[in-house]
Amino acid sequence: MPPDDESDDDAPAFGAPLPPDDRLWRHPSELGPVAGVADVAAEGNERRSNSAVWGIAVVAGLLGAALSLGIVAMAGGFQSKVVDKPVVEKVPVRTVSDLASQPSGVVGVARTVAPSIVRLEVTTGTGSIVGSGVMFRDDGYLVTDAHLLQAASDVQATLADGRSVSGKVIGSDSWTAVAVVKIDAGQVPVATFGSATGLQIGQTAIAIGAPEDSGGSPSVTVGVVSALGKQVDSVEGVGLRDMIETAAAAADGSSGGALSDGNGVVIGLVTAVAEPDGANLDFAAPVDVVRSVAEDIIATGTARHTWLGVEGADADSGVRVTKVVGDSPAAQAGIASDDVIAAVDGTKVVSMSALRLTLRGHHAGDTITMVVTRSGEDLTMTATLGEKTPS
Repeated sequence: MPPDDESDDDAPAFGAPLPPDDRLWRHPSELGPVAGVADVAAEGNERRSNSAVWGIAVVAGLLGAALSLGIVAMAGGFQSKVVDKPVVEKVPVRTVSDLASQPSGVVGVARTVAPSIVRLEVTTGTGSIVGSGVMFRDDGYLVTDAHLLQAASDVQATLADGRSVSGKVIGSDSWTAVAVVKIDAGQVPVATFGSATGLQIGQTAIAIGAPEDSGGSPSVTVGVVSALGKQVDSVEGVGLRDMIETAAAAADGSSGGALSDGNGVVIGLVTAVAEPDGANLDFAAPVDVVRSVAEDIIATGTARHTWLGVEGADADSGVRVTKVVGDSPAAQAGIASDDVIAAVDGTKVVSMSALRLTLRGHHAGDTITMVVTRSGEDLTMTATLGEKTPS
């Protein structure tokens, strides 16, 4: 027998193997025909493992690409135009199920605009009158039809949430039929004021007001924009220009309410007129004019009216002048009848309404530069705007 510290060259290196049932591992030859199945399973596991690795790699790549794009965009790597939208606030992204539960169409528009609609009860020396208003600013300023506030001695405003508060008349403008009232009710919901410059005849128009007999619910009528740039007389007999005509005939007491498009964006202020231009028609002051006048009244108590001194008609290339008032800024600039005003301060003029809106963006005393077409020749003229006040 060899010593303990010496090996036996003739003995097996690892001794005799244990019986198969006593071992954790078996040689494939000991498994017989099952070995093939085990091999396939092992191969499948390896494939699934590889697929998982590839899946993780793809997701990581996509995340990396998204992060890279974000960094490039923040660094100004992509040059694109940012278009301002007429949006009041951003909202969190909602799930598909949430969106499916939201009302759409006229119901959705009514629910969107109604919280900003106010019922006005105006007391005068001869009685009382009921109309509507639209919240313009969340600090309590609302806009309404100027005729409601003629000789007003007291104004009470009922909000959509049922509260009744006193209102203070800040100012009114008979030439545009726009007035502003201030209420103290804390922060209030406001409407989204858009623009009337892109309106198309035939598009949806929804009149929303809060008439006296509505029981607290808004009044909603639906129609279309039936005409643009209309001239009608107000209840006081003042000529109102550039009005929106709509077949959405507002209910009694809805004067001063909102005219909305199909997206719940205010495009006009419903205005009472002396004699409607047809059955079931109503009129609204364009929201661009409403906004401009309201901002003037809030800032100064009155509205400014710049004056060029021309009358005109829409033409393919601008505004064809039909009359020039004597000794007006236009006359002093050299504009004559049959001239076509094509642009003001580099902005193309597409209609008489657009020209008036452009002039409203200036103050009396401002100098404007016009491109005027005369007998096929483009001329550059300058005019210093004057100011015209209601008589």
